[in-house]
Amino acid sequence: MVDKETLKKNIEDVMERIERACIKAGRKPGEVSLLGATKGVDVETIKLANQFGLKIFGENRVQEFLPKFQELPYLEWHFIGRLQTNKIKYIYDKISLIHSIDSPQQIDELEKRCAKAGKMCSVLIEINIGGEESKGGINPEKVDHLIEKIRNCPHIILKGFMTIPPIEDDEMKLRGYFRKMKEIFEKYKKLNYNNVNIEVLSMGMSGDFEVAIEEGATLVRIGTKIFGERPKK
Repeated sequence: MVDKETLKKNIEDVMERIERACIKAGRKPGEVSLLGATKGVDVETIKLANQFGLKIFGENRVQEFLPKFQELPYLEWHFIGRLQTNKIKYIYDKISLIHSIDSPQQIDELEKRCAKAGKMCSVLIEINIGGEESKGGINPEKVDHLIEKIRNCPHIILKGFMTIPPIEDDEMKLRGYFRKMKEIFEKYKKLNYNNVNIEVLSMGMSGDFEVAIEEGATLVRIGTKIFGERPKK
């Protein structure tokens, strides 16, 4: 983990790199949101990061998120990890955006919980763009099916898509994955349904966020470049 001054500098550096990547791609810096991935990060560090200008925070694990939310309920929290259907009941009313929807079962459970509570929940469909068995997300060919499912769920709002591409040393191959995601994003952005408003393309992490921005990301998820290496468990 990092000390106070390093944290401040890291956030400033990442924001500057986002701005430069946007300018390089002919985009406005305001088009890209920065999410701080806070897996393994303590509450005091998260508070400091917020004071230093970080506005969105993302958690991977329900059991780690809940105590942080209890202490910091005023922050904008996203859920960015794989989400078991039986854990939805713990977070649906606390999260601003769920990035990892990839099954009809999740959608059914989310709609049931939100309908009962009279709440709306915003989600992204996670796409497994590299077809890796070790990762969550759906095959791009199944996007239509999940969107049709969400269309019939009045308490769920589909905001866009998320992906974690394969680790790739070849930048052109990496760009290829991001470009495929951008094509999917643009295709479904044209949909005009009451609860489908495609505006978020969540892709890019500490090792590849500049390339992701150049290829069309609207939200990047940064952990290590802000908070340093997490302690190994």
